[in-house]
Amino acid sequence: MKYPISVPAEGFALRRPRATFSLALTDAWRFALRHWGLLAALAVTFAVHAPTLRYFFDGDDFVVLGDIQYRGNAHYLLDTFLMRDIVPNWRPLTGLVYMVEWRLFGLDAAGWRAVNLAVHLGSLGLMYALVLRATRRPAAGAVAALIFGVAGAHFDTVTYITALPHVLATFFVLASLLAIVAYAQGNERHGRLFALSFGCFALAFLANEGAFVFAPVIVAAYALFARRWLDAPVRIIAHAFPFGALAAGWLAFYESCSCPQLKFDGYSFGPHVASNYAVYLSYIPAPVRNVPGDPTPAGWAIAGVVLAVMLFLFVRGPNIARVCVLGVALALLPYVPVEIWTASRYTYAAVAFFAIGGAVAGYQAFDRVRGAHRWLRVPAQAVALALVVVVTGLYAWQSYAQDARSGRGTDRWQLLADQLRANYREVPPGTTIWIIDGPWTNPMEQYTWVPSVARALYGDAAAFDLPAGAYQADPPDTQRALFLRWTIDGLRPVPEQQVVAPQ
Repeated sequence: MKYPISVPAEGFALRRPRATFSLALTDAWRFALRHWGLLAALAVTFAVHAPTLRYFFDGDDFVVLGDIQYRGNAHYLLDTFLMRDIVPNWRPLTGLVYMVEWRLFGLDAAGWRAVNLAVHLGSLGLMYALVLRATRRPAAGAVAALIFGVAGAHFDTVTYITALPHVLATFFVLASLLAIVAYAQGNERHGRLFALSFGCFALAFLANEGAFVFAPVIVAAYALFARRWLDAPVRIIAHAFPFGALAAGWLAFYESCSCPQLKFDGYSFGPHVASNYAVYLSYIPAPVRNVPGDPTPAGWAIAGVVLAVMLFLFVRGPNIARVCVLGVALALLPYVPVEIWTASRYTYAAVAFFAIGGAVAGYQAFDRVRGAHRWLRVPAQAVALALVVVVTGLYAWQSYAQDARSGRGTDRWQLLADQLRANYREVPPGTTIWIIDGPWTNPMEQYTWVPSVARALYGDAAAFDLPAGAYQADPPDTQRALFLRWTIDGLRPVPEQQVVAPQ
């Protein structure tokens, strides 16, 4: 007999958990064999970015930390929603995550960075699932995840604490795309998938208001993968309506309000938009050093090649490649109007679509070469593997090098926080800490970053770092003021009489 009745109940109770555990191991092994490419992409990505977990906060991170500490949780969330905080955007979901992280981790930067990295790794899984569903090619999904995971174009973004809006929004956009493609391929039988797609799109918008531009991408994915709307065109209007309504509603609000939180000098549409597109389109495939402010001649050439390939894929490529071409173009749209600066975090979502499109197109080319003749199979596989290894290695090296440089930049902020805490565990509310001749005198840093460090440490407090001559030329108010002078031994308290010249 297969199951002898002579086995006592106690023995069966002991054997059953073992059988369940063995079954779980078997399932895990089968999953690993089928999806080893995804597991490799996750492992490599984690290895590249893990060193950043030991870095401290950067200067602008303290704008968020100080705001939460100063306002308190409830007021911080309310002011974020009503755009009364000092962070220049509207991202209530990200604000909620920040608040939870502050409660969990406080001034332990490793926890904050780990959250960013976990979301990034989650995006790799969503990307792999999306490509696998669209193409039935696990290798293409693994390559896309690997490229996006280590790409140098979005260095300093994966674990950069206040880059979370970009990381979080991209996660939800990919989830929305996966749900809408599954819904369309399932002949629209599961309405909950459509609701999930819209819900994830709304969460992406709440995480980063610039994500409203992805509405056409998700609608295009539905139109390309679905078939029922071809016989009933009104279906595409009905499916596009919620995405279009959210995007159009936000755009109308943006255009109608004065909103200093959303509109700032140096953000406009003009000739610089084309040059910024060239900067980003050239930097995404060739991320060398920092993002340039203006395109070089080589940058224009690379951007032209990328644009030509994108147009070809849009016309002749598979449906998922068409979606990705639109995704790259729209992902950069909220950031190319910025005249003042460029930033690697602005390329984050665009790199996700670039990686998918590049991996799918590359796999199709590989498949054609491999299928042309049986003698080409092994050479084609060797060349493809070598290409993936070389590209991954170059991107990973660039990401690691740039992350290390950014990490060294956080040392000065850890020094400031440590020195302030070494001198004052607490300060009276309303205190201003004046630092003389310290290494944090950059004018932009004095605007919000240095004051926010004191806020994060003490709540109702501020700090400023000025040269000694500034205090004598324009003496500050000495009421509720503390003075620290920078020395070779760090910050040391000094009496105000040694700092402020007699009136």
